[in-house]
Amino acid sequence: MADPFDSPVDVAADGAGVSGLTQMAAAVSVALFCVAMLNAHALAAWADGLTPSARTAGVVAVSHGLADRTAARGLDGPRAAIKARWDQAKAARWRGQSEDQR
Repeated sequence: MADPFDSPVDVAADGAGVSGLTQMAAAVSVALFCVAMLNAHALAAWADGLTPSARTAGVVAVSHGLADRTAARGLDGPRAAIKARWDQAKAARWRGQSEDQR
């Protein structure tokens, strides 16, 4: 009978001796960094919706600082371009359609 804690997938160490767990931790860390850098604007918007308190004030400050730094480096360019196109689509009207009709 197999040990109940055995993994069904064996990930062997690579040539340098790095284990599968280390490889997975590195991959998750890189993914987390990329999401944080490319989605900082959404993180700041989420922080704005938190209930104001002393604890959330720090979260809001950090998230807005991150969003400002990513915008200064141009990392929010794709998000800004998609949002601009979405705003154009929302503003589009049929011929003869008034502003208050949606």
